[in-house]
Amino acid sequence: MPAPYVVAIDPGHGGSATSDPTQLWDPGVVVGGVMEKDITLDLALRLRALLQKERVKVVMTRTTDQYVEISQRWTIAQAAGARMFISLHVNAFDGDASINGETIFYPRPDSLPFAQAVGEALGQSLKPYQILDDGVAAKPELWVHSTVPTVTVEPAYMTNSREFALLQQSAFRDAIARGVFTGILASDPQIDATSVQIQRAEASLAAQRQAQAAVAADAERTATAARWGAVIGGLALLWLVMRFAVRRQPRTPLPPAYRRRNYRRRRSTSRRY
Repeated sequence: MPAPYVVAIDPGHGGSATSDPTQLWDPGVVVGGVMEKDITLDLALRLRALLQKERVKVVMTRTTDQYVEISQRWTIAQAAGARMFISLHVNAFDGDASINGETIFYPRPDSLPFAQAVGEALGQSLKPYQILDDGVAAKPELWVHSTVPTVTVEPAYMTNSREFALLQQSAFRDAIARGVFTGILASDPQIDATSVQIQRAEASLAAQRQAQAAVAADAERTATAARWGAVIGGLALLWLVMRFAVRRQPRTPLPPAYRRRNYRRRRSTSRRY
């Protein structure tokens, strides 16, 4: 089986307040009780499902509502051998609710082609929702230790009322995940090539297992027939032995047939008076 292509997905922020003051948590942008950390996790799970269908191995920096340090997020991706790193966030702008649109940030010039591929695909995916495409922008302070193509995706603004309402819709979130997914595939053809190799290997393995199952079924049928043959043969042999034994059994002699004798009574010549 070919080694799968590994992609790291980072749902931004995470964690909830507890009674422990030392327990860190980061909800991200909060608008009307809606927290960025919950949106990013939902987007990440949708994106993961799409990638897994393409036989991509996905490593998540978090899969639940938990706080994870920035350095630890990259360590998780690096330890898994990720060849791409996608951090999902939702934008905000204090003081001007009219600011809107989607933006892709990248840390260094070597991630620019990846950012452009994701940005173009995301822009096309969100076009039906009339989301302004703000393009890509360098942000060197993000993911300074990254050694693979890395982007931070900001698909909409929670501080914009229209985009905030869209972010509550499942179809809009699907469109975001689909756009990022398409950009990932477009950025490296090796993903699709690896997927094809894995699918062929899976088909070959399935055919081998099917053939093995057929051979095993034939062997089982043969063994069953042999067992029944042995049972029937044994019963036939037992019947023959019993029949032979019955024929050889000595017979008890019968008593001679009784013959009735006929006696003629003689008449007496002397009569007594």
